[in-house]
Amino acid sequence: MPRAPTAPPALDEEALVHQFPGLDRRAMGAFYTPAPLVERTLALALAHAGEGPLAVVDPACGAGAFLAAATRARPASHLAGLELSPEVARACQVRLPGADIRVGDALRGGLEPLLTRLPPSHRELWIGNPPYNGTSSLLKDRDAYARLRALLPLTLPPGTSLRDDFAFFLLLAAHRLSSRPGVLAFITPTSLLDAFLYAPLREALLRMLSLREVVDLGPGAFAGTQVRTCITVWTSPPDSRVRPVFSRDLPPAPPGEANPTPFTPEAPEWRLAPTPPEAAELDARWRSEGEPLTTLVPVSLPGVKTRFDELLVDVDPQRLLARLEDFARTPVEALAKFARAHGIPASLLPKLRALKEGPSFTVEPACVRPFFRYAGARHRGTLPPESRAFCYLDRRLIPRGDHRLRGPWDPHRGAVKLLFNVRELPLSAALLEEEGCVHDHRHARFAPLLVPQRVRDEGLDLTRVTRSAAALGPLVPNLSPRGLAWAEGLGGPPAAYRAIVHFLNGPEVQHQWAPVYGASRVVHVPLAALQP
Repeated sequence: MPRAPTAPPALDEEALVHQFPGLDRRAMGAFYTPAPLVERTLALALAHAGEGPLAVVDPACGAGAFLAAATRARPASHLAGLELSPEVARACQVRLPGADIRVGDALRGGLEPLLTRLPPSHRELWIGNPPYNGTSSLLKDRDAYARLRALLPLTLPPGTSLRDDFAFFLLLAAHRLSSRPGVLAFITPTSLLDAFLYAPLREALLRMLSLREVVDLGPGAFAGTQVRTCITVWTSPPDSRVRPVFSRDLPPAPPGEANPTPFTPEAPEWRLAPTPPEAAELDARWRSEGEPLTTLVPVSLPGVKTRFDELLVDVDPQRLLARLEDFARTPVEALAKFARAHGIPASLLPKLRALKEGPSFTVEPACVRPFFRYAGARHRGTLPPESRAFCYLDRRLIPRGDHRLRGPWDPHRGAVKLLFNVRELPLSAALLEEEGCVHDHRHARFAPLLVPQRVRDEGLDLTRVTRSAAALGPLVPNLSPRGLAWAEGLGGPPAAYRAIVHFLNGPEVQHQWAPVYGASRVVHVPLAALQP
């Protein structure tokens, strides 16, 4: 009988990985797991693993923290790990000589050779901290994306997506376990729990597996990042009798959550957290009294994303013009000198060269526009003086039309705009009462007070096919029919916008509704309750 390998000592991967300073960890989504968190995740998983033989799989194993912990807890386990970096994989293999460690990309077929060697009689335990970086490079790999998208047998409604690497890792593991008994325990961002983006993913996971436990770790669990993370534990086969429990690792625990709380995920959002009764009651009342914010204010747009603020934004409009004029007359071979003269980092020289190789342009003072850097929750209510700046708005210098000019209509020209976000925490709103462009801040939107009548009634797509501003109709208040009637009772559309800002920033939204529903639902504005 083969002798079980000697279990390696506990070792914090965050310290170990500094052997590899060349890794672009942020680009790879590689933030290695502290030892106490590894042990906590493993303990939660083993509580559901039974006593039989285990095959422990970490599809993004790093230097082997989870596999090493599994060896200490269950010495006879078969260990299998996949790692993208050859250097880190070698360190993992040295640390765990009896493990099956491979170099490969789990999201591009790298798991198949590893899985063929798993003992078929073993119960599988999938565990780890898969990478997450906001936007997966897989979205640009059509074939790889199509293979993984096929594992989600649901449509993706508008506004939902897979998007981040961790979502694809969850799908891979769940698909594997949907045909054999096992346990899945991953550390992921808390966006898995309630973000509208991942509602179809949650529904699919709940169909394939049984959710057993959710632990909200809060922010700061990983060195060098404040991303909020959680542990979710799932088992297969699915069992309709199982009721998951939720807890928070956030001292002090919120009232009523000192111990794990049972809950039931419910359609349509399938949130993986309990719903406090007071939040559910508030949501039901507002739904009966009002309209969704995006219906009440029918026209809203993303803000300006110049993609090159270092060149195209400045607090001094004359300095901005002078910089653009200097750039226009600078030949490509002298761009390094131009960048030094204007304090533009050398790392941005490729962007300067790309602009030079694009359409020629002459500097036009009319392109200098007031610009307001809306910072979401930090600018609740109104924008402070320090948010003011100027931008150079020119289609030739801003790729892909991200300044959001809409054909013959310029939505930035209006002097009053509602700034807000939906399904994005922290929920906040502000009112801009000066003409100017709005910065594109983390999914925030702006809604001009006045919009062309046909745009309000027929939608923004009309601006793509209409060449004449007159054909879009006169400017009218940007409110629904019910919202217009409500505004009359308040004193007019500007008063209605102020009431919306006050409501969204108010205590009931911020402290009761948003913590529960803010990432998954559009808030209903209770018009009857906001009458004077």
